[in-house]
Amino acid sequence: MPVLLVGVLGFGLAACGETPQAKLRQTVFDAASVYHVAASPMPDVMAGKVPGVHLSDEQKALVKKSSQTVVNELTVLETAIQNNNTLTQTSVSGLQSALLSFQICWAGVKAGTIPDACKTGDTSK
Repeated sequence: MPVLLVGVLGFGLAACGETPQAKLRQTVFDAASVYHVAASPMPDVMAGKVPGVHLSDEQKALVKKSSQTVVNELTVLETAIQNNNTLTQTSVSGLQSALLSFQICWAGVKAGTIPDACKTGDTSK
């Protein structure tokens, strides 16, 4: 059964279907959407344009590193999808873990803390 591929704004392609690959691909696109929504205020926060949120240089560096980790994971997986390569559960889980670490780090930094997830990528702390 063919898989229908539909373009998604700047995120590559989203797969519709019930095959394991289609589900993994959809997970990648869902994660990309979550990341882009979560990261959208980053430029304003980093520039000090959000009242009540002031980040130190250390906090900015940690958030940028955490964000870049997600972008790197997304880039690899989106390239694999565009090239019609097979995705693995392990690679998609890596993206999900990086995204969770970023979300914890970003939320904590905006609240004035530096969660362990910012430093280590460890979401269990």
